[in-house]
Amino acid sequence: MKLRPNQVKEHFAKGPLLPLYILSGDEPLLMQETADQIRAEARKAGFSERDLFTVENNFDWNNVLQSGNSMSLFGDRKILEVRNEKGKFDDAAKKALQIYCENPNPDNLLLLIIPKVDKKTQSAKWFMQLETIGAFLQVWPVDAAQLPQWIHQRLRAANLEPTREAVQLLAERVEGNLLAAAQEVEKLILLRGEGPLDVRDIEDAVADHARYNLYDMVDEALQGNAAHAIRMLNYLRASGTEPPVLLWAITKELRTLAGVSHLIDTGLAPARALQEYRVWDNRKDLMQNVLKRLPGRAFKHCLLEAARIDQAVKGLGEGDPWDGFTNIILWLSGRIKPGLMALDAPSA
Repeated sequence: MKLRPNQVKEHFAKGPLLPLYILSGDEPLLMQETADQIRAEARKAGFSERDLFTVENNFDWNNVLQSGNSMSLFGDRKILEVRNEKGKFDDAAKKALQIYCENPNPDNLLLLIIPKVDKKTQSAKWFMQLETIGAFLQVWPVDAAQLPQWIHQRLRAANLEPTREAVQLLAERVEGNLLAAAQEVEKLILLRGEGPLDVRDIEDAVADHARYNLYDMVDEALQGNAAHAIRMLNYLRASGTEPPVLLWAITKELRTLAGVSHLIDTGLAPARALQEYRVWDNRKDLMQNVLKRLPGRAFKHCLLEAARIDQAVKGLGEGDPWDGFTNIILWLSGRIKPGLMALDAPSA
């Protein structure tokens, strides 16, 4: 069966959980929140254990089946959470998933988290077999036209009563970034509490508490302002900004730039390439200037550095994440060429 994310709560209220939930999409915040809903409901139903699998090269899908067949020491029900970030399924993967579907264990719940899947995959026989025993949830991005309504619902859910103008101002500020919007809502709850919310409240919150916003820092780097961007980076670090949040914002821009650059290299007009990646109109000039100034390999190199930062944050690699952020800023700003370390970083 197919479910929309906004139907999840109603679905859980109607009956028992299904043995399989496929969560698909490319919007990190909505994917995370929907997955959290499923996990929370599963815990209520007694699925107190959780085995997490990350699909990488040479991943053995039989491990998932073996985990599902193994008895818990305490007889608890189990969530089998499989994260396949590339969304690729080889023959071994398809076979393992089909075996699971043929005789699902009532003490297991399989949560399969994947990127957006194309129509060809959805219409494949093996994928349709998954849908016969489970639910397929597609998480769609919130476009510019839908963003004000999404923000309004978010504010109302937090018992804030925004004016239409306040909602519009916040929508313009976050420029389509749902994670930034969610963070702004949380900030407003802390600063203002429940009740009415107008434009002045939004402006005051921004002025008092977003002197150095991480998205502004990324833009400064893209504009070539290395010294200013690094000062902002130092402020963010001192004010307690967590590396994963900063990494998400930087990686999002790098993936867009790398993707647009690739499309342009293949012959697509820059304007069309930017449209393909849904770049907002007020950011197109900035993006085009960066794409003219830096070759595509620069963005790929920055993404490799971002991957190293991610490993360091997770304790799986060496190095200081903040040094990695400095390198990316210097590379994007043109201060040094990608591949060189930030030994001569501008003074903060």
